Amino acid sequence: MFKLAFRGVFRYKKRSFITMFAIAIAVVFTIFMQTIITGLQLDSNKNLIYNDTSSAKIYAKGYFSERDYLPIDKLITKEQGSSLQKLLLDNNYTDITKEFISSAQIMFYEDPFPTSGSLTAVIKAIDSTNSQAYKYDDANIKGKWLTKGVDGVVIGAKLADDIKADVGYFLTIQTKGKGGFIQAFDIPIIGIISTGDPVIDASTLFFDMDTIDYYLELAGSATSYAVSYTKNIAKLKKITDQETINLKEIANQVDLEAYSWKEIADELLKFQSADAGFGYVFLFFTFVIAIVGISNTMLMAISERKNEIAMLKTLGYSDSYIKKSFTIEGGIIGLIGILIGSILGIVISIYYQFKGIDFSYYLKYTDSIGYRINSIVYTYVLPSQMIIIAICGLLVSMLAAYFAVKKTAKGEINQLFKKL
Repeated sequence: MFKLAFRGVFRYKKRSFITMFAIAIAVVFTIFMQTIITGLQLDSNKNLIYNDTSSAKIYAKGYFSERDYLPIDKLITKEQGSSLQKLLLDNNYTDITKEFISSAQIMFYEDPFPTSGSLTAVIKAIDSTNSQAYKYDDANIKGKWLTKGVDGVVIGAKLADDIKADVGYFLTIQTKGKGGFIQAFDIPIIGIISTGDPVIDASTLFFDMDTIDYYLELAGSATSYAVSYTKNIAKLKKITDQETINLKEIANQVDLEAYSWKEIADELLKFQSADAGFGYVFLFFTFVIAIVGISNTMLMAISERKNEIAMLKTLGYSDSYIKKSFTIEGGIIGLIGILIGSILGIVISIYYQFKGIDFSYYLKYTDSIGYRINSIVYTYVLPSQMIIIAICGLLVSMLAAYFAVKKTAKGEINQLFKKL
């Protein structure tokens, strides 16, 4: 049966090759698009965790529901913070960063800036002596990073480019202090940071916690405490909800609330989940191409091989045997096309996993495309996805051949049998 099927595949080489080629190209595009989407999600989540949310955050009660508005009337007091840090350390949470986050208006003026103007930004003050919850040390920094006792601000690279700022320039910052009073102060830019996260790089002003505490009279208060379980993104994804449950129990002991990075970034993750479906659109079209191509090939094969079918019948082969041989023939064509497409798709994806794809043209007029990624996008080959695509493609190929044969072969075979 298999020998007969193989002969059928290679007897009509041109037709079989065209079908294989169409399936292979469809598989290549499916794999490539799937690895791009996976790479976008992975880089986006890395940027989010390493630069913004860490593994989890602990807030004052009531802050989380209003977090999009960056309220400053719901702060963790100095006393609560001290008790919290002790509890965290006692439970082996060592990567902890105290922080204060608020909105601000920055103003800049001609000389040294090319022009005068203002725009909205986000203040992110952290304890520069204990910033292990984040990975700012891995970022590209022009000038100096934050140090305790230094009066200065580090701004995002995209923000610096937008206002044509450089190290040593002064900015006027206007924001609200504790209690709601308006505070404005001039401060020098001591550094420009490029984290790779477009949201951070385009809108963030980094301060040392003591510096912002002085200007805004926070009296040791903080917006939140960031906690890192691990710096390895792969391990982080495998951490169970029990880790967050433990953190919630610790926070509750000092009348605070803890939330995992997934809870904080819920809307972004929902967008990613919906966008991931786009990759399956390519998989759907791959199946359509396989069904149409293999069905057409089988129809033509049956039509052109009437004499062969009649000969097999005279030799005593059953209808079932003949149908199976044609089905296997279609499966072989699909399998070869899928194998070629999978190999090419994986090779191309691995190449761009190291080289990356320049998206700078598409990001030229926007800070983001829905993902928190920089201008270079790296594909990511996930073996499980490749296996699923290959298996699904093979099953569809076999089914397409089977139904095409079932629909047409019976009539053809019976008609030939009557003529014998």
